[in-house]
Amino acid sequence: MLNLFRYCLIVVERNIKYLENISLDEIKGFGEKRLSSFKKHGINNISDLLRFFPKKHIDRSQISKIVSITADITKEITILGEVTDVSVFTTKTRLRIATLVIKDDTGVIRAKWFGPQYIETRFRKEDSVAISGIPDVKKTGTIEFKNATIEKFSDLEELNETGSLIPIYPKIEGLSSTIIRKGIKEALRRTPKIEDFVSKKELVEYKIIDRISSYNKIHFPETIKEFEEARNRLAFDEFIYLQSIFKEIKETFNKNETGFKHTIKKETLNYFEKDIPFDLTKSQKKVINEIYKDMKKASPMKRLLQGDVGSGKTIVAAAAVYAAINSSHQAVLMAPTEVLAEQHFHSLNKILIFNDVQIHLLTSSVTDRDKIMQTINSGTPALIIGTHALIQDKVNFKNLGLAIIDEQQRFGVEQRKKLTSNQEKTPHQLVMTATPIPRTTALATYGDLDLSVIDEMPPGRKIINSILYEGSKEDTEKIYSLCESHLKNKSQIFVVCPFIQESEKIDIKAAENVYKQFKDKFTNYEVEILHGKINSEDKEKIMEDMHNKKIDILVSTVVIEVGIDIPNATLMIIESAERFGLNQLHQLRGRVGRGDKESDCIFHVTDGKSMETITEVGKRRLQAIVKNNDGFKLSEIDLQIRGEGKVTGTSQSGMSDLKIADIRYDYDILQSSKNYFENNVSNINESLIQEEAKILFPNFSKVQDST
Repeated sequence: MLNLFRYCLIVVERNIKYLENISLDEIKGFGEKRLSSFKKHGINNISDLLRFFPKKHIDRSQISKIVSITADITKEITILGEVTDVSVFTTKTRLRIATLVIKDDTGVIRAKWFGPQYIETRFRKEDSVAISGIPDVKKTGTIEFKNATIEKFSDLEELNETGSLIPIYPKIEGLSSTIIRKGIKEALRRTPKIEDFVSKKELVEYKIIDRISSYNKIHFPETIKEFEEARNRLAFDEFIYLQSIFKEIKETFNKNETGFKHTIKKETLNYFEKDIPFDLTKSQKKVINEIYKDMKKASPMKRLLQGDVGSGKTIVAAAAVYAAINSSHQAVLMAPTEVLAEQHFHSLNKILIFNDVQIHLLTSSVTDRDKIMQTINSGTPALIIGTHALIQDKVNFKNLGLAIIDEQQRFGVEQRKKLTSNQEKTPHQLVMTATPIPRTTALATYGDLDLSVIDEMPPGRKIINSILYEGSKEDTEKIYSLCESHLKNKSQIFVVCPFIQESEKIDIKAAENVYKQFKDKFTNYEVEILHGKINSEDKEKIMEDMHNKKIDILVSTVVIEVGIDIPNATLMIIESAERFGLNQLHQLRGRVGRGDKESDCIFHVTDGKSMETITEVGKRRLQAIVKNNDGFKLSEIDLQIRGEGKVTGTSQSGMSDLKIADIRYDYDILQSSKNYFENNVSNINESLIQEEAKILFPNFSKVQDST
């Protein structure tokens, strides 16, 4: 095989594709065994090797003279010197102790290694060495290093493990960090320049370093500042790749899919607002107009609607439905649960009843489906609200112009596609989320969707008072006292208990115990329980009674997390609050404060526990929720606590391709890359970016879209 890699020394510049075609066996010292270990880790070529980034660096950059060593040194230092003596001693217990005496021009140290490390065979008198470790200064003034890192050199450039910031790599079975370091150093030595899609002028404008410098400095920085500069540039590139992939997905979608061009006049929003019993906020109007602008185009809309709990996403959805039906098309809203679908049915009925819109509910509990199926099959303009029942084989829309998917992250990719893919023309798609998505996640994960944000709350929406109580008897009595004052004010109370599938029986039993405690304590009030094992009819009856103020206290597992609207509920008590996610806590808090009375939300730690005894993650969540009412701020904090993989669903989104960018902390870099991509990318460098994106982001490239 032609030794391609040697030609890197002759050719000034090579691109990522070229490096991808160079095998690792061209690196000196990489035999079959080592190549096999790399391959098992997905490292098959020079490009992969250069992008195998260190997980951390050990700072061995502080090179000291022996005379400067004092007893108060607690961090690793590096000494450069010459070996003057080599000796080995075996103890009675057969422990081998190898000792080197090393001198520089200011003094002498001893270095000892315990166990079979064969130091005595690797080093000889007069070897020039660098030794890194924490010195032990004896009372006599002698200095010792124990089990230190040591390497010999003839030139300082040869050092791999001492004298600088030393990269430590993720573990690969059969390969030490030393072997990996030497291989990467050799690969970089043979790669003098990598083709850069950012011009010299743009490097200055965007305050980033060039491509080859970023690879050199991410692996072998001389200072922390150099490492940060390298990391910023490589993160910048990764975000550029994401935007390139999203742009291609968008363009392919618009090229291949034809949608309904809705007839929406300037007066449409005025007509809609005229008939509803309240005024829209400026932010709601802005977002509705963004949606209307999309719906007037022949290419199908793909838009993500964001807003905090209680910001009025439902009314925006209603305005979109109104426009679709007035354009003589059908609309559908798919929700992940029956409870939420029913809530949407009731909420939208209250709004769209003024606009004479036909609305149907289709869930697995609905048995009489003849009229609904007739409406769907005939193409009659109407709104159909439902769950997974909407994507059954027998349900075939004939005239679907708008598909709204609520809490889309709770549906699988195929389920979401099934709702829209059976049509001759692709319906416009509006995706809604229950809680705000962090800015970086929205840009990096839903980049193929246009983004609309409702950034103001409707007038009169009261701030909910958040209270944190521990699991002591005294705190429990305080909760009962607060319940009494709310009940005397003729208000209703939610008490929510945690529930997860894996501990279903235990959690239902715990909820039943809480129900019993409240039942015994508040004998003069109507106390009811609601959990997943209760059948649909009884569940509906309980919620109806709650709506009609027949129930004073409702103890429930998390079936009321989203969408339930009881204006007279003014107190939310969340039991074992440390077990809930931050977004869940914020959602639950948003179930009260919907009327004109002052409302409270209590975050109650598990019985018998305190803030000192719960997990660190639980503590951080509870501290965040009582300090913040802003869902967007909480989503950023939640992302930092949980990490991006758990927020975005790594396997589905392709986030695993992000090797260095971190969507928890890199918003500024992401925004800078977005500005660059929108303003500086030309046809020439765009083709290079697209080529690199497909090579370096293979998982993301497989993801067709976010809806």
